[in-house]
Amino acid sequence: MKKAWEIDYENLCNAVPVKNRTDTIQWDSMLEGTMLKEAQEMLELGKGWWLKPLPESKAPYSKMLGAISCMENMGYDVAKAEKLVGEALKAIEENRLIDIQIINARVFKALAEAPKVPNHPYWSYTIYENYEQYRKKVKFDTYPDYKLPDDEAFFKQMHAGWLGEIIGSALGTAVEGFESNQLFEIFGEIDGYVKPPETLNDDITFELALLKAFEEKGYDITSDDIADKWVGLIPFAYTAEGVALNHLRNGIYPPTSGHLVNPYREMIGAAMRAAICGALAPGRPELAADLAWRDARISHHNNGILAEVFNAVLVSMAHVETDMRTALAKTFDAIPDDSELYSVIQFARKAYAEGETYREALAKCEERFKHYNWVHCYYNICSEIIAISYAGNDFAKAMTVLMMAGQDNDCTGGPIGHAYGAMLGEAGIGARFIDPLKDQLDSYVRTMESQKISDLSRKTVDAIKKYWKF
Repeated sequence: MKKAWEIDYENLCNAVPVKNRTDTIQWDSMLEGTMLKEAQEMLELGKGWWLKPLPESKAPYSKMLGAISCMENMGYDVAKAEKLVGEALKAIEENRLIDIQIINARVFKALAEAPKVPNHPYWSYTIYENYEQYRKKVKFDTYPDYKLPDDEAFFKQMHAGWLGEIIGSALGTAVEGFESNQLFEIFGEIDGYVKPPETLNDDITFELALLKAFEEKGYDITSDDIADKWVGLIPFAYTAEGVALNHLRNGIYPPTSGHLVNPYREMIGAAMRAAICGALAPGRPELAADLAWRDARISHHNNGILAEVFNAVLVSMAHVETDMRTALAKTFDAIPDDSELYSVIQFARKAYAEGETYREALAKCEERFKHYNWVHCYYNICSEIIAISYAGNDFAKAMTVLMMAGQDNDCTGGPIGHAYGAMLGEAGIGARFIDPLKDQLDSYVRTMESQKISDLSRKTVDAIKKYWKF
């Protein structure tokens, strides 16, 4: 193979100039066409960073306000960034799109340079930087007698898991981004789809990319292997994943891609894609945690990673346990007791124990974590704990609690739905949830834009059986 400079120099030497040219640069046509359109779209997108409706639920969302609040909650002084908020809103009101671009950049600069607040509660907890540090602090249940079920039984279990996840995501996508009381006011108690289910969302996107990497390398996959699939297969992403994807395209790989100038690194994005890690490690919660860590560090850090570990371990144990409350209780051991996420879990458990209804428990958690953006993992993990604690082995009831919890309830409905499906099977989910899907999964993952859920389930089973060595 020639060296890069040799190829470059050959290109230079082989380039032949054209003699007697009469053509001119077509600047006018370029500006009237794609170039001008793209430039204008970029300006409009800058405004959308401050407030833009979500694709399906139409709830308003501000990525900029979320970035600022996330950094403050992680113990940084965001005063300089906050001073720009009023300026940005005024510029939006006056439609000064060029100024908004500059303000946006200045906000991220202020966040990147924000100093730590030394006495902030965040710093009183241990910061988990790597898997080895984490592994020393936790324990896992083991299932030494577990063996993969026979092919038909394993397929049914995996298929039910994927169905549960896709259903949970579809239920939540239609109503995500709203506060609990508002949902009760409009819908009453949600007990099914509020509109025909759609499966096209960003939640399962990254799981499909991880599965593709796993099909090639099995349990030896690295964070870089998964990151490569992100770059190749995923055209765009939001919040933490969006920052990470841009880093990857510029050659900044994990763990730096997850931490560097990424204010969203403790949001729920890693936890939402955890189910595949648990599904690939049925009955092996320690392996599920390891896979989840490899995946999460691409776009997240510390508590954001621990949140993915939490959901992955729960799904892994759902393949072997027969009671969801038992699986949940054992999952608590997978979170270090000196992490901030553990304190969040303890608050949720206490709120459930003290509340006569799930609404009371959710209200306590909402009040406690109201200064966190609704895409953050803390309140949403609380809603998962309350849903399972309240519903036990009732899939429909768990989905009701998650939907009524509001906030990022497609990201909670997905992994929790997967756990219920793996444990209870299709019968435990019910035809009224399954049939409207019509065995169809749509995505914007390149080469996987449309597939049958049953085919995805078969691919997952075949990949596990190919590499299983436990």
